[in-house]
Amino acid sequence: MKPNNTLLDRAQIYRSVFDATPPLPKSDPSFFLAPEVLDQPSADLQGMSSWDIATRYHEFKSIRSLREKWKYLRRISALAILDKAQEILGSVVHPMEQRLGILSDLPVYAENTDLDLDETLDHSPLAVVDILDQDGGSSLLDYSVTAQDIWMSYTVRRRQSLVFSVDTSLSMTGEKLALTAVALAVVLLEFPDDPIGIVAFENEAKVLKNPDEKISLQMLIERFLDVPAQGYTHLEEGIKAALRLVQIAQIGGQGKPASVVLLTDGKYTAGRDPAYLACRFGHLVVLKMGAERASLELCRELARKGHGVLHEVDELESLPRVMYGVVKDLLRGHSIS
Repeated sequence: MKPNNTLLDRAQIYRSVFDATPPLPKSDPSFFLAPEVLDQPSADLQGMSSWDIATRYHEFKSIRSLREKWKYLRRISALAILDKAQEILGSVVHPMEQRLGILSDLPVYAENTDLDLDETLDHSPLAVVDILDQDGGSSLLDYSVTAQDIWMSYTVRRRQSLVFSVDTSLSMTGEKLALTAVALAVVLLEFPDDPIGIVAFENEAKVLKNPDEKISLQMLIERFLDVPAQGYTHLEEGIKAALRLVQIAQIGGQGKPASVVLLTDGKYTAGRDPAYLACRFGHLVVLKMGAERASLELCRELARKGHGVLHEVDELESLPRVMYGVVKDLLRGHSIS
């Protein structure tokens, strides 16, 4: 599933952002400009790629003269993130489930439908009415068959309940935040109709999407981009919020256990050691971001107690690819213990 916007659409959006943008002032102390922006004329912005804008979205939001352009910058960033996710995802075959049901209850999304004659004959109550001729001779059987009497075999996509808890603290700005958004988009593109919940945490945890909420991918990525990066990391609160969403996801996923994916560097600067919470998960996948070894043991403990697995992501540039591997494991059914 690719975004609907064509390259021409995006070019028009891009021009609309910067054509009327005033020159960037260099001496106004009321807002922050990164050093690399201070000496960059506004005309150079027109030469930036959409991915460059995505990696510097938070930086541009701090420029007061671009306030009226924020929503356009956010849209460009979201589209660039979705494009990169689609490139990584490619074509993944989604697993199917074989089901039986009566014709009247056949879901609209059913595939490979076929009449199951054996089930129809064995289980359908056929109304039989004897009709005698005027001479009291032979009887005729009149079968009155409805859609409730016909059994069909069909396949449907296997639904996957997922909850993501993502560190968006101060260390996750710039390209790190954009790459994390790509990793999330990889999953959302593959499971567009499934009960997916997303929590972002820094000083506190914020639910970006409830598992039963219907929202476009672009809007969700825009929500994620607008999460304010704060200085502290409250890992305990992020895990608690994920546990609350698990309950909703299991209901939406027809009672199937929800897998939880935790994106963290394993460090916390607020709250308690969260290891005591891990045993409450049915399946916890921990993506440990960064090469620092001091926090590795906590990540191992979380994955072990959470009946899941640990993936080390030393270079954040590889995070979307690692997430792609997690998606493939989910599709194969390897994620649920």
